[in-house]
Amino acid sequence: MNDQSIAIAHGNYLERGGAETLSDELARTFDAPLYYGFGSDEHVSDDVDARSLYEDSPFSAVKQSVFLRDLYYAWNAQRIPELTDYDVVVLSKNELSWYVPEDEQVVVHYTHSTPRVPYDLFQQRANSVFSRLYAFVARTMFLPNTKFPDKFVANSELVARRLRRYWGVPDEKIEVVYPPVNVDQYESRETRDYYLTYSRLISEKRIDAIVRAFEGLDAKLVVGGAGDERESLERLAPENVEFVGYMSEAEKIRRLGEAKAVVFNAMNEDFGIIPIEAFASGTPVLGVNEGYTKYQILDGENGLVHDPDPASIRDSIEAFEREGVEWGADEIATFAERFGTDRFREEMREVVENAVEAAEIDPHAKQTTVEQL
Repeated sequence: MNDQSIAIAHGNYLERGGAETLSDELARTFDAPLYYGFGSDEHVSDDVDARSLYEDSPFSAVKQSVFLRDLYYAWNAQRIPELTDYDVVVLSKNELSWYVPEDEQVVVHYTHSTPRVPYDLFQQRANSVFSRLYAFVARTMFLPNTKFPDKFVANSELVARRLRRYWGVPDEKIEVVYPPVNVDQYESRETRDYYLTYSRLISEKRIDAIVRAFEGLDAKLVVGGAGDERESLERLAPENVEFVGYMSEAEKIRRLGEAKAVVFNAMNEDFGIIPIEAFASGTPVLGVNEGYTKYQILDGENGLVHDPDPASIRDSIEAFEREGVEWGADEIATFAERFGTDRFREEMREVVENAVEAAEIDPHAKQTTVEQL
């Protein structure tokens, strides 16, 4: 593929999360520039050639509103002259999927999920007239974009099912490549007497149920992360719950290695990096029995599963206190190796190479067929 010019195109870099980490890794994998919509270079790794498409626009203030931001992408991302000279564009996330590719340009779309509220979370989240209208418009307007990519890459088998169900993408256009986790940076440490949960403190992560579960338990919980719900969570937390705020990478690695277990309760997660980081640290996960989380946890072996409510989480913690899990730290860490960065790079190179090969046009194919007749 040395003769193919490649660009990576990502939606927002307004914060640093799993999708942003993955897009950085795509840029490294293909030694390619990374174009993004709104955001800041401060959320991009220093070794990545990042180029903002819209941050200097006089309309950049729309990024403060999810609704206006989506409208802006729907109109402006159709035409992105900066991308037209590349042979291959690898899209990450959905915001720039409005882009209409050049005739022979190859597009590979790494899909973290179909939009959540219009589809898999519609029954749980579309509880107002505005949210239902937004979901309807999003479903109606976005569907034509799903015809553009040569290949879709889903971050899990669950998202592959969403691609088939909600967007009608045929099986032959879908590959599953798990997100990259730098498993080598994590390590098991001497176990300390506390459980750990961390993420953005937003409603979809359902940290409130975890906090309530520790009411009356003879066990300690450490909550890492920042977000809109921190103050309300602190108000309802019992004395055995400690909030440590945003954790640096070093602190996160330390706490993952020494926690008794990680408690994870995110709503219908499409993949979930946090359980893999815990496993790479040799630490069991007490995770919710839904989304892709229930497939990551082998119940009783590398963790335990629970329902999302406080009572079920409390039962899971008490069962772990009594019995633990079958696997030791080394076996749990070995399980995480299948999600490593080297594996991600190899599989993504193969997907793009195959997409380029399948898109090649042979002008002599018809002529040869006619001659054979």
